[in-house]
Amino acid sequence: MPELPEVEVIRRGLAPRLRGRRFNGVAEGPHRLRRQSPAPDFSRWLPGRRVLDLRRRGKYLLLDLEGGATLLFHLGMTGRLLLTPGPPPPLPHVHLTFRLEGGLALLFQDVRRFGQALIFPPGMDLTPLEQVGREPLSPQVTARRLAKMARGRFRPLKNFLLDGRIMAGIGNIYASEIMFAARLHPAAPVGSLSPADWRRLLRHTRRILRAAIARGGTTINDYLDSHGRTGLFQLDLLVYGRHGEACRKCGAAIERLNQGGRSTFFCPCCQTPGAEQGREGRPDGACDAPFDNVSK
Repeated sequence: MPELPEVEVIRRGLAPRLRGRRFNGVAEGPHRLRRQSPAPDFSRWLPGRRVLDLRRRGKYLLLDLEGGATLLFHLGMTGRLLLTPGPPPPLPHVHLTFRLEGGLALLFQDVRRFGQALIFPPGMDLTPLEQVGREPLSPQVTARRLAKMARGRFRPLKNFLLDGRIMAGIGNIYASEIMFAARLHPAAPVGSLSPADWRRLLRHTRRILRAAIARGGTTINDYLDSHGRTGLFQLDLLVYGRHGEACRKCGAAIERLNQGGRSTFFCPCCQTPGAEQGREGRPDGACDAPFDNVSK
């Protein structure tokens, strides 16, 4: 599933090419997305309206339109937004084709059809965003605030990071990478983390998300940016998808843990369950050095 970095890369790619352009119309494919506005709603609120701005909230992409309407996209598991000049190519699994002035076409391609494309008239609440938490790159998210939300709770850290009501946009890939960088076990109860743990976790959260954006996102299976290009951050992944391979920090075998039906990848040496337990079994202090310069 595209996570915060991938959606941000798509936003940055689309913004300069869509901003100021008018929609001419929309064509639907034979199959609908999981959540998709009815064709009459698209026909009423899109044609003739300019795109004023493109925003991102967590994993949602928002197009603010002239007159106050908002076009909202969520890419689900396998969704892509591709912008093409001239007549759109005959690609499979294209469920919506938005035509814009200048001959551009914005295609919503989605193999599994879990995506969303919704038009909200002026003044209507954007209901999908009601439960979206704060942006992890925002100064409004602080280590103190996270610690306060976790106080007294036994919820595993991985589940806490994936809860979009707490921090928006973090998914399975980046949660694993963030916990590894912060040297925190994915099953650690969030109420047991120290203030220093939260500061380290937030610092690495921001560093990794920014690095992933700069690298164009992570392409594991389906993700492409708006130009049809793959991301490159998958080349920098240190634990995600590396079950059984040697940790690039200490040499221990990367393990996989099932949490809530999702796979979590971690190093059992570098990410021990607790501070006291963490001192045991580490080979020659291999896990005691800073993580910022781990070789890829």
